[in-house]
Amino acid sequence: MDLFSHSWLPFMYQYGFGILIFGGGLFAVFKAYGGKEFWNQYKIWIQILIWGFIYVSSIHLLMTVSALNDYPQLYLVILSLYIFNVFLLTRKIT
Repeated sequence: MDLFSHSWLPFMYQYGFGILIFGGGLFAVFKAYGGKEFWNQYKIWIQILIWGFIYVSSIHLLMTVSALNDYPQLYLVILSLYIFNVFLLTRKIT
């Protein structure tokens, strides 16, 4: 069985094109609304969007590695990432 084409190729395709579309969308918004002013006004929301993309892709990456290497203990890392993310999102945003 070819593990690359069944597991890693879809992962690279999904998040490769995802980062291009996501980055292109952010670039278009920054160009349309003025970069510095837009960043100063919506800094926290842009950081949340970027963190969300990294968070979801890292969970997918860890699950793929865990499944391919028969390493179920890696799910504890995913659980700790989830708890860390809940902590980040529930703290007071200033």
